[in-house]
Amino acid sequence: MATKTNELKLYQREHFLEKIEKKLQPAIEREELKLKSTVQKALDKGTKAFSRSIGADKVIDRLEKAEEELRLASRSAYVFFNREAKKSVTLSKVKRDDFDKNNRDCITVSDCRSQLEDWAEKQAEQFAETTEQGKHLSYLRALQEKANETVKEASVSDELKGTLDNLFAFVGISWDRKLPPRPKQIASI
Repeated sequence: MATKTNELKLYQREHFLEKIEKKLQPAIEREELKLKSTVQKALDKGTKAFSRSIGADKVIDRLEKAEEELRLASRSAYVFFNREAKKSVTLSKVKRDDFDKNNRDCITVSDCRSQLEDWAEKQAEQFAETTEQGKHLSYLRALQEKANETVKEASVSDELKGTLDNLFAFVGISWDRKLPPRPKQIASI
């Protein structure tokens, strides 16, 4: 029969989980920032090329011209209907400021560009994940997950410390925090 003294207590589990987070989160955040830089570089040079490669540039250009024509026509309609409404009290009372629109007829250049940017960003993220930075970030996330699983499945604290120290050694992180050298005593004046 196993003794209760060797079992990992809830507060010990929480301690280990917090320590894993504290030790790995800075490295994960550094790698995420590096990956964002890689994604941004790919987006900077790739959105227009991506747009041309899938033919979206022609669709957006056509829609942009149509929107400009719509804007000019809307201005003319606004002026016309306001002028006509001013001629008659009856027309003025029933003048509508807003018309019902069907969604498929409301797609704008802005909507298309926004969608294209989302797609290009997703493609850049997928590319960035294949770089060395992306692979390192993926490894750190897997390491964090493995360490959390180890804590949740452990029953003995000393065994757990050794396992985690070995696991973290792969990325040059020590599980046990080493104290810095003791400062020299300052002589009192």
